[in-house]
Amino acid sequence: MVDRPDIANNAHAATLIGAGLTSYFLNESRPKTALIPPAVGGALLTLSSGVRAGNRTVAHAAVGLTTVLTLMTGRMFAKAVAPSREVKRIFTPEVLNRRATVFGLMTATGIAAVSVYVAGFIQKRKQQQALTDQ
Repeated sequence: MVDRPDIANNAHAATLIGAGLTSYFLNESRPKTALIPPAVGGALLTLSSGVRAGNRTVAHAAVGLTTVLTLMTGRMFAKAVAPSREVKRIFTPEVLNRRATVFGLMTATGIAAVSVYVAGFIQKRKQQQALTDQ
């Protein structure tokens, strides 16, 4: 899996698109912010061929996008799991559970994707080092 970061990228992108659109359509007010994950997922899918080809610039862009969105969804997940009094007044327990599930899923796949990217970078560095040591 480490040698195919495009698979992790595509899985994370699909999760972002699916979870973001689900959030958008399940919320009666149709918040525009719920469309951020699908937009980033679409961008990640666009970058996937470059990631597969080993383009460093594209790979770093994918890692950057994934990391930033994972931090954002992780923050939202934490707010849904441990809501403040104000958040509890705004959202029903059912909505908080849905938010925790959606943001937790996006965060988990984001962490997995970043882990695969970083492991791949480390593996390539070790391979390059082994070649120079010979």
